[in-house]
Amino acid sequence: MRNIAILPALALACLFPANADAASGNSQTRTTINQGVNITKNADLHFGNFAAGTTQSRFTINPDNDALTRTGGNAVSLGGTHSAASFSAYGTPLERVRMTVSQNQINLTRVGGTETMQVDQFRLDGGNGTRNRFLNAAGTVEYRLGGRLTIGANQAGGAYVGTFDINIDYQ
Repeated sequence: MRNIAILPALALACLFPANADAASGNSQTRTTINQGVNITKNADLHFGNFAAGTTQSRFTINPDNDALTRTGGNAVSLGGTHSAASFSAYGTPLERVRMTVSQNQINLTRVGGTETMQVDQFRLDGGNGTRNRFLNAAGTVEYRLGGRLTIGANQAGGAYVGTFDINIDYQ
């Protein structure tokens, strides 16, 4: 009988728990919204003028010094402007940004025609082509971009143009 009397007492204790000591507090939350990254194109990627050869030829633009180098074939550079593309990024000072080229290769198409040449192997300046960089104290950084042009054997004469996209985002 004693066991029976204890069970109703325990059940009643569970219905009315004892008061616990409680405390309250508050906290702040903060965030910073960085200004967006803005990009200005300073210069286009130019390979110059060529006389087509009888074999497929390749030329590269060095983004560090704008040097044009033939890496294969027998086409001949006839001079003209050859330079790396140049872009400036503007944003929140001292933040890290990353540049990417959205295509691995692009086609240049002859103005007034359908013939093409290919540009690929885009390369950034700085020796090792560092994509991640920091904006300086004024909130700017410059990127220079070179690449490789492939000229077909007996390539048709004329001006060839194409476009490529770059992205510069916070990291």
